[in-house]
Amino acid sequence: MDAKHILYLLRKSPYSSSNAVEALDSALVAGVFEQNVSVLFKDDGVWQLLDGQRGAAIERRTVGNVMQALPQYDIEQLFACEVSLNERGLQLEDLALTVKPLSLEEQRKLITRQDAVVND
Repeated sequence: MDAKHILYLLRKSPYSSSNAVEALDSALVAGVFEQNVSVLFKDDGVWQLLDGQRGAAIERRTVGNVMQALPQYDIEQLFACEVSLNERGLQLEDLALTVKPLSLEEQRKLITRQDAVVND
């Protein structure tokens, strides 16, 4: 069976609900099953990328710790919405992971190349 191209579109802030961690866990599972997984952080989802998070302070799993596992599961196609980063004043050096910023047009092209898009 051929691997599918699956894009996880993460739009929610890291601690407003359990969506962020659940979506990342789902991406890890897809990675275990050798799917071609990409992750696009957009809207408030870019806050998930912020370095130095401490989820334990609010009795939650730290999203940044879960994200650090992505490359171990061969999930290395990591992207962030350029507009979302700029609107929130975030610079690439503020982030816990290396991501490629994408314009809105580049995001559209990425989405159209996928077999499935999981939208949190």
